[in-house]
Amino acid sequence: MPEPQKTQDLVSVEVSGLSASLLITHGSISIWFGRSATPSLVSRVIRTIARIDCATEHERVILCDFNEISDFEGRGYVLTSYARSGDMYRAIFVVPFSREDALDLFIDSILDAISKGDISVSLRWRGGPVRMRALCEELKRLNYFTRFISNYRTDE
Repeated sequence: MPEPQKTQDLVSVEVSGLSASLLITHGSISIWFGRSATPSLVSRVIRTIARIDCATEHERVILCDFNEISDFEGRGYVLTSYARSGDMYRAIFVVPFSREDALDLFIDSILDAISKGDISVSLRWRGGPVRMRALCEELKRLNYFTRFISNYRTDE
């Protein structure tokens, strides 16, 4: 019986290092950055993902003054909805990885959150087996991650 095509059967890849880990699947990437993650590492990981798939997005909820909503839009975030929440507004934005200014602001927000503790971030992307492998190859080039575990679909 021929060996299954591993590329077609790839379900997820787990990538980990001391202060960062990723779970990469076909439609999403879950990232964990520990408090000791450096600004350089955070920037390189996020920019690597953007380079592999510029259609990657993150949904971000921000509590802010009404006037600040347009500031976020001016920096590349895309407003999807907002509602009054007490004296503030709860705004939901999409962070498009195709916009450099949005990416910069997003990275800054991650670094700010890391200064307070560990953070988990979920991304949507157009990942399939080819992009998943390409992303892993690029992450290997960062010379940071020590574990790459590929998970394949099993036929039972």
